[in-house]
Amino acid sequence: MVYYFCMNNNNKILGWGKRDASGAEIWDDQPVFTGDKVELKDYFKLLFYPKKFLLYRYIAKAKKKAWKDLKEPFRILDVGCGTGADVIDFKKMFGRDVEVIGIDVVKMQIELAEVKIKQNAVWADVRFYDGEHILYPDNYFDAIYTSDVLGHVSNVPRWLDELNRVLRPGGALAMFSESELGRHAYIRRYMLKRGLNVDPHAEFHISLYSKNKIKEMLDNAGFAIKKMYNSFWLSFLVHPDEFYEKLQAQKKFPILKIINFILYKIKKKTHPYSTALAELYGLIEMLTIGRWVEAQGYIILAKKKEEQ
Repeated sequence: MVYYFCMNNNNKILGWGKRDASGAEIWDDQPVFTGDKVELKDYFKLLFYPKKFLLYRYIAKAKKKAWKDLKEPFRILDVGCGTGADVIDFKKMFGRDVEVIGIDVVKMQIELAEVKIKQNAVWADVRFYDGEHILYPDNYFDAIYTSDVLGHVSNVPRWLDELNRVLRPGGALAMFSESELGRHAYIRRYMLKRGLNVDPHAEFHISLYSKNKIKEMLDNAGFAIKKMYNSFWLSFLVHPDEFYEKLQAQKKFPILKIINFILYKIKKKTHPYSTALAELYGLIEMLTIGRWVEAQGYIILAKKKEEQ
């Protein structure tokens, strides 16, 4: 059976800070596009959301390429849709030209997504699913979007097979996947070898693989990778907040603690400008050295193989 680990830690609220009655963490992201219509200036916002910039752009290119041959609306499936932020963004980007469906294994997230969709005045469908069976016919969707999900799936090969089943031949797969530490994750690997894992959700990331292993599983599931980008190689420098709580609680790593403390205070004092600059740097990094660096987390742009 394929299932996800819900995130909770003895009533300590993690991540986005909402939880259901069982204590499961709710991933309450917000849409990038907040207006009724998406104008040219709104697309510039995506420069400060590097993962979404690359994933959204890939979906948009797939829609543009397939549009002439489609007799029905372009269908997008958001697997692990959370509270519906990306579902709303896609509807605002494409309007009536697309049918957007989001699915998630946490019922409270679906309930929150339904409310958020109404608040944003878009029409989209969000549904609960069991994490194993996507209740749509074979080859139904033209594109699948899934972000920050694979690392929480217990049986990744079977999960990928199900994504492949509902995606049409040649259809687009836009994915962000957590991964195990790669060979270029120097600082994280140094700390991990000495007993410190700074991943804030380490206990819930149950399926972390190397870059080559992810490629192998996608290939075996019937996907052809077009491009693959690393996410934030220099995270220690540009996102000191991710390291701060766990690192500052240590008695060891004195030099790293001092550097982290200084960077954290600078970033906190200069927020939101420092945060925006860090995200913009992340996009530049991905588009330059991101195709060769192996650190942690990958943006994967793939398609379903035509002949299987």
